[in-house]
Amino acid sequence: MRAAGRYDEAVTDLHVQISDEVARRLATEAAQRGTSTEDVAAEVLTLHAPVHGGEELGFIALAHAKPGFSARAAEKLLEAEGFG
Repeated sequence: MRAAGRYDEAVTDLHVQISDEVARRLATEAAQRGTSTEDVAAEVLTLHAPVHGGEELGFIALAHAKPGFSARAAEKLLEAEGFG
């Protein structure tokens, strides 16, 4: 469960299907960071979801990253799933 007030805007509960391998990698990253798998997945999506006009959000959430955050790990997860 996410802490109340973590987001500055409204949030949507989104359910996605991912491979077991990606789920394991997200869980491993979450365990290393001491956070939830959902939080890691949300960070990956936030970092790479384009905004209107085709801009990327690579800078979003960096100021809110938890200790041990790894943008490189997020990139590897996305590339492995064909999003790179």
